[in-house]
Amino acid sequence: MIDVNTPIIYIHDYDFVRVDALIEEVIPDIDSVYEWNPATGTTNFATKEPEGNGAETKLDAFLNQLFNSSQEQYVILKEVHDFLDDPKIKTLLALMAQRKLYDRDYETTIIIVSSVLRVPSEIEKYVSYLEIDFPNEEEINTLIDQHIEVNFYDKEKFTEADREKLMPSLKGMTAFEIDRMLDMAMSSNGSLSAEDTEMILRQKKQMVKKSGLLELIDTPESLDSIGGMEALKSYLKKKEKVIKRLAEAQKQGVAVPKGVFIVGMPGCGKSLCAKASAALFEAPLLKLDMGSMMGKYVGESESNLRAAIKIAEAAAPCVLWIDEIEKAFSGVGGHNDILTRMFGYLLSWLQDKQSSVYIIATANNAESLPPELKRKGRFDEIFCVNLPNKEERKAIFQVHLGKRKKKLGENIDGLLNATEGFNGADIESVVNEAIEDCFINQEPLSIAKLTQVANETVSITKSCGKQIETMKKLFDENCFKDASTGKYTKRR
Repeated sequence: MIDVNTPIIYIHDYDFVRVDALIEEVIPDIDSVYEWNPATGTTNFATKEPEGNGAETKLDAFLNQLFNSSQEQYVILKEVHDFLDDPKIKTLLALMAQRKLYDRDYETTIIIVSSVLRVPSEIEKYVSYLEIDFPNEEEINTLIDQHIEVNFYDKEKFTEADREKLMPSLKGMTAFEIDRMLDMAMSSNGSLSAEDTEMILRQKKQMVKKSGLLELIDTPESLDSIGGMEALKSYLKKKEKVIKRLAEAQKQGVAVPKGVFIVGMPGCGKSLCAKASAALFEAPLLKLDMGSMMGKYVGESESNLRAAIKIAEAAAPCVLWIDEIEKAFSGVGGHNDILTRMFGYLLSWLQDKQSSVYIIATANNAESLPPELKRKGRFDEIFCVNLPNKEERKAIFQVHLGKRKKKLGENIDGLLNATEGFNGADIESVVNEAIEDCFINQEPLSIAKLTQVANETVSITKSCGKQIETMKKLFDENCFKDASTGKYTKRR
């Protein structure tokens, strides 16, 4: 960026020690580096001690001094995001950027380092963003070895199996965060082993949650928790064989699995499929909420999406679950430029993705989504989840009763007929209410009781009849593979 005459470089990071080390590596002559931050004002970059008038020097005065300098210099501004809306500051930065671009004798490069991404529109066109990648496996291994050496831990006790088990849980974090995790592991029991994985994942879950971009979801469910959807379950089991042996599969020319798009009725197990898939693949499940991506500053929304995808890429192999994707992108193609840019970035990533991030996107209605999202190349397959048929309803009852150590009787036709038009959530509600009534009345659970509760339940088909019929029609008109039979609703 410096070599191509970039006037303002914005580094969105909070690990200032790591960023300073990077700056020192790129700029060997630190005498040409000038730093300002809100705490100590004018600061010596090398010693981190206040310089000159220190904290008494205001940011506009600091920039004014450097604006008129003709020597080669690098201006480091740390945590100045709250100052960038000041008209004086914006104007000074714009003038310095313009001189950098048009005056060959002016060699001032501005580097903004901030834990918050905030760039006013007036200077946005002069700014280039630098993303610092998460540590790769080699760097993580170096950090692990450093911790073992510093803590005088017997290297022979830390096996390759321990290293292999810890590696996935440490991916997707900064070097600073990995250091913290390893410190906690070493201090908790004086050792480092595969047993620390659970503690690291708990802490990682909190870190991901605090980022506000992704959520690390627990995956206690398995495919056995899903009633019906045999074609979809069979499909996921096939993908499991590739994902768990990905390196070997790639050598044989097998493409990296992209993901699956699941469209279906509300309450029919789409979310359950995402959770069960992560458990099946033995991979962490990251949930992407598109609503949390939206920011109020120029470029913030797109940056949030890039950061979320960056976390997922670094945490690979993992499952990235984009829930109710239609709520985020149904307005694409209108006058919302931010949504259009975000959608374009997501499409490019889905198309070109080579990492082992398996995408599971779910939607209640895909009709409003642009066709370019639904075509082959973005996802490996699109599955349609309809309301469960008779056999699937029986399987769903067996799953929910099995969890409560109850069993179905032999003659259940009346119960299955009473639950015609029910989704999985409706059936679970019937089971819960029937068991609760039996507990209160001190009576054993029976098919008759389940049938009675089912007859009294207002199912989704009864409460949302028109919407359900419309959705069924859309499914029948589109070329989605049926999650139960594996057949397409219409020829391609």
